[in-house]
Amino acid sequence: MLLTLLAVSFIVFAAFEIIPGDAAVSRLGSNATKETVEALRVQMGLDKPFIVRYLNWLSGFVKGDFGTSISYNLPVSSMILEKLPITVTLTILSMIMTIGISIPLSLLIAKYAGSKFDRISYGTNQFVMAVPSFFLGIMMSWFFGMVLKLFRPGGYISYKKDFGGFLGYLILPAIAIAIPKCAMSIKLLRSAILTEAGKDYVRTAYSRGLSTMEVLYRHVLKNAMIPLITFWGMAVADMIAGSIVIEQVFNIPGLGRILLTSIANRDYPVVEAVIILIAFVVLIMNLVVDILYRVVDPRLRKD
Repeated sequence: MLLTLLAVSFIVFAAFEIIPGDAAVSRLGSNATKETVEALRVQMGLDKPFIVRYLNWLSGFVKGDFGTSISYNLPVSSMILEKLPITVTLTILSMIMTIGISIPLSLLIAKYAGSKFDRISYGTNQFVMAVPSFFLGIMMSWFFGMVLKLFRPGGYISYKKDFGGFLGYLILPAIAIAIPKCAMSIKLLRSAILTEAGKDYVRTAYSRGLSTMEVLYRHVLKNAMIPLITFWGMAVADMIAGSIVIEQVFNIPGLGRILLTSIANRDYPVVEAVIILIAFVVLIMNLVVDILYRVVDPRLRKD
C-alpha cells in the first residue's frame, strides 16, 4: 500500500512538470512582469530541481504537513478537512441506496427468472447502466428543480448551518450516483444467484420445505454475494471520484470543486493531497474486500 501511494504521488508530481503552465503565472496573472514571476517562483521553491521539490514535499507529507495551497494560501489539510465531510456523506448516502435497492430487486428478479418480468427488468437494467451519472444529475436537477420546483438548483445548504437541510439537498445527487451502480449490482447479483440456485445445497433446502424466498435469503444470497463484494469495494472509490462531476452539476462545494480549481491553477499541493486520498481509499477498500471474503466464505479461512 505504501509503495503504491508513493508511486501515485511521484506520477502526479511529475505530471505537473510535463503539463504546460506555471503556478506562479497562474497566481499573478499573465500581465505580471518577468521579474515578479521569477521572484514568486523563488519564494514558492519552484526554481529548485524537480527531485528536490518532490522529496521536500514528500518529507512534509509523511509528517502530516500537506503543504500550503498556492491559490488560496491556506493549509491544504484544513481545506480537505472542511470539504471531506461533504463528499464522504454523499458517498455514504449513495452506497446505502445502492445496497438497499439492489439486493431486494436482485432477489425478486431472480425469483421470476425467465419470465416476462425478468426480460423487461433485464432490458431496463441494460439501459440504466449505459446512462452516465452526470446526465442523470442534469435531468433530475431540471425536472425536480425547474419543472416541479421541489428544490432550488444550486441552493446548497451547508452542514454547519442545517444538517437536515444538507442531507435533503444531497438526496438527488446521491440518487444520480447510485442508480447506475444499482443496475450493475443487480446484473451481477442476479447472475450469481441463478448460478448458485442450481447447486445441490439449494435442492436440499427446498426438500426441507423452505419457500423460494427463504432459500434465497437464508442460503443462496450469502454465497452469491462474493463477486458483488468486489464490485461494491471498487464502487465506493468510484463514487468518491464520480462525485467530482456530480458536485459540479448540483453546485456542491466538496472535494471535487477544489480539485478541479486546483488543477486549473496548477495548485499541485492540493491536487497531490486529494489524489493520494482517493488512492488511499481504493487501497483500503481492497483490504476491506479481502477481509469480507474471509468473513463471507468460510473456505478461505485457515484452521
